[in-house]
Amino acid sequence: MLNDGNNIRTRTLVRDLSRERDSRTALRQSEERFHRFFDEAPVGIALLDANGLINECSAALARMTLGEPDAVAGRDLWDLAIDDDRDRVREWVAGAIAANDAAPLQITLKGPDEIVASLFARRIEADSDGPGGLVVHALDQTEFRNLENQFIQSQKMDLVGQLAGGVAHDFNNLLTAMTGFCYLLLQRHSPKDESFADIMQVKQNANRAANLVRQLLAFSRRQTLQPKVLNITNVLTELTHLLRRLIGAEIELKMVHARDLWPVKVDQSQLEQVIINLVVNARDAVEGKGAVTIRTYNHTASEGNKALHASLPSSDYVVMAVADTGTGVPKELLSKIFEPFFTTKEVGSGTGLGLSTVYGIIRQTDGHIFVDSKEGNGACFTIYLPRNEADKEIVGAALTGEAAISEKRDLTGAGRVMLVEDEDVV
Repeated sequence: MLNDGNNIRTRTLVRDLSRERDSRTALRQSEERFHRFFDEAPVGIALLDANGLINECSAALARMTLGEPDAVAGRDLWDLAIDDDRDRVREWVAGAIAANDAAPLQITLKGPDEIVASLFARRIEADSDGPGGLVVHALDQTEFRNLENQFIQSQKMDLVGQLAGGVAHDFNNLLTAMTGFCYLLLQRHSPKDESFADIMQVKQNANRAANLVRQLLAFSRRQTLQPKVLNITNVLTELTHLLRRLIGAEIELKMVHARDLWPVKVDQSQLEQVIINLVVNARDAVEGKGAVTIRTYNHTASEGNKALHASLPSSDYVVMAVADTGTGVPKELLSKIFEPFFTTKEVGSGTGLGLSTVYGIIRQTDGHIFVDSKEGNGACFTIYLPRNEADKEIVGAALTGEAAISEKRDLTGAGRVMLVEDEDVV
């Protein structure tokens, strides 16, 4: 503004700031978009300086470790790893800063869940905007590692099963010879003979050893089964008295049978062994007074497996669940529960073959078994046995009015019996 006597003159400068305003708006939107991508990324992201210090991290990385981004920022990257992996991470960061990039590194992150993560690094070159550093991405590999461990464990169990099956076969030949010679000796010795009691002891111990061999064969899924069409309700009814004696007076045995239960085709003696093993296992889990419940019901393929286990094929099953009110199974032991020789009982209280034998029998019968448990709330072992296909055909024929005609022929004297054995003593 100029003052010239009585006249006041002003000068106005007008600038067009629309471009600057648009630039600032675009910059702000770009920053917001970047932070949204950065914070909401499904993988963990960390910006490191040249010394390996975390300048900024995404919410995903914070959730994997300490929970809050502010708690992670300002720390060295290796502080986020468990103690066994700290040195490896420190060397990996130094190598990544020195080189253009580094090979992925798999570590276990420190935190409540101890997540297994794969780290990927890319160096940021220093320029006028900053001194440079590293961009590190952390990808959660925990589920993949668990599946990998399960696959390795299944291979180990298959190898142990093959070994057990081979040993059991050779040992069974020896027991067959021992038992056979015992029968021959018993024919030549009367009960009044002094040697009769000794021969009976040899025979009884050979039979006990044969039962152990059958357990090994059941675990390795190589025993010879004699399946026949059965109704599980009838099998359980016959076993009820024995089961009540096994669990004792302080534990209540509850039976919940479904109506019109479908038949299944299984080996009865093996199915009885499965039931007894599960009930004894449930009894041992109950401290003091409690209950063991055996429940049976039909599961149709149309019901789906939404509430069941994802690995269970869709089909018609007869289900038997054995539940107890015991202490339950710790989460970290659930994956080992069917492993051979694994037991939570005291030394001398079990061989560790009970549940692995159950698993082998069920799988050889084309069935499935799962365990659900929460520590302190008991455990439930659920068995899914496929519905007998012949039963479906009979039902279908009854619905269509077709009569089933079976031809029976007398084959007396029309066949030959071949005996093949590679053990001369047998």
